[in-house]
Amino acid sequence: MLKNQILILSFLTCCCYVFPQQTGCKVKLFEISDSYSGDCKKGLAHGRGKALGVDSYEGEFIKGLPEGDGVYTWANGNYYEGKWKNGMMEGQGKMFKGDTIITGYWKANHYQGLTQIPSYKIVLSRNVSRFTFTRSNETSNGVKIKVMLGGVENVEIEDFSIAYSSGTEYRNIAAYGVQTSSVPLDVTVRYRSWNQLHTAQYDVIFEFTLLDPGVWNVTLFNM
Repeated sequence: MLKNQILILSFLTCCCYVFPQQTGCKVKLFEISDSYSGDCKKGLAHGRGKALGVDSYEGEFIKGLPEGDGVYTWANGNYYEGKWKNGMMEGQGKMFKGDTIITGYWKANHYQGLTQIPSYKIVLSRNVSRFTFTRSNETSNGVKIKVMLGGVENVEIEDFSIAYSSGTEYRNIAAYGVQTSSVPLDVTVRYRSWNQLHTAQYDVIFEFTLLDPGVWNVTLFNM
């Protein structure tokens, strides 16, 4: 009998657990910034937690903003359950509005539909063995282009040029790029490169369109 009582008490303790209050831990999304309980790192909500304000959110945080899986409830009772990134609905989820359920994909708080829209598309790739696209945490829009050959930066390219639909071009030690642009951003990169044995040259053309906002790091690997 005593053993059963202990098991029941343990079960109730687990079910009734609440996140520890974090009075010095901030949430950077204004609508849910009145109070927070949960994991904290360097003064910001980070990990799992619950934030309250005009609206409420329970789920995962990174650096003070909802990111990962979470449930956001508005003051009118509507709620969203799904993926978050940088404080916005981003990825697969469900929106509950009264008796209506909207299922699909979101990007930057906007519903995209039942299928996920790609962040970029390749228009033309000539003499590029492979490529990578990664989005940085910068808040502006643009693209940074880096060229690699044999595992190191390709510093012997010739006649490099970028054509783009918006923004301004720049060049620094690490990359070529376009900044202060808008999306969709059409980009065409052209240059001439040596092969790895340095016995022949070839012309490279790489055309792509960025469909998502942000600063994208594009790396081209030559043959």
